[in-house]
Amino acid sequence: MSMESAFKDLAGGGFDDFVLKPKSQGEASTPATKPSSVQLERLADVHGFSQNNSPIQRKALRSGRVASRERPQPMSLRIRVEDWNKFSAFCERNNYSVAEGFAALAELTESL
Repeated sequence: MSMESAFKDLAGGGFDDFVLKPKSQGEASTPATKPSSVQLERLADVHGFSQNNSPIQRKALRSGRVASRERPQPMSLRIRVEDWNKFSAFCERNNYSVAEGFAALAELTESL
């Protein structure tokens, strides 16, 4: 059994019923162009939508406990890669470990 005969059996004898639809008179012959981001922003403003639906809200780091100075406190922070790169460069320039660099920055904040 060839592939062609298997498909003819499935289609009920042939594919004569499957033909392309003719183009309607109302269809444009040119393809639609993609709107620019400026056009999309204007359209969104007209219909009451905003570009930034959920702005980032900054929260101060607050802790109920005060850690002792001798004992390090394990912590996880989410920081931007760009900020981490700046901090790493700061530590390398001053020959600091991460803990020493953070302590130096914390001292600088006291003078602000």
